[in-house]
Amino acid sequence: MKYDVTKLSRKYVFHIPLYRYEENGLVPIGIDGLLDELISEFSKSGFENFYFLKAKAHYKSRCFDELLLVMFAESAEPEAIFRKWFKKGNDVLGQEAFAWECGNSLFVEDLI
Repeated sequence: MKYDVTKLSRKYVFHIPLYRYEENGLVPIGIDGLLDELISEFSKSGFENFYFLKAKAHYKSRCFDELLLVMFAESAEPEAIFRKWFKKGNDVLGQEAFAWECGNSLFVEDLI
């Protein structure tokens, strides 16, 4: 019996904040609508297999919850989708920078 095997060799992890820093404190972000947009954009581009993990993040002595969207793919396109989504939604997200991982590298892009 023969089985088809697909190998997706690039692992992406997209860091999605659940809080933003405002007036010396962390404020929860209403992320549901934005998250639906991101999932829709990934799906439209053929990226339909991914999962979310909840993580505890640390940045500039702040500790907060974030989501990690984990995806395996062959193309470099998912990072472009994430970048566009993050920049478009940053009025709600309110972040100084955003991050994603590919393989064993972390990419941090400043927004300020």
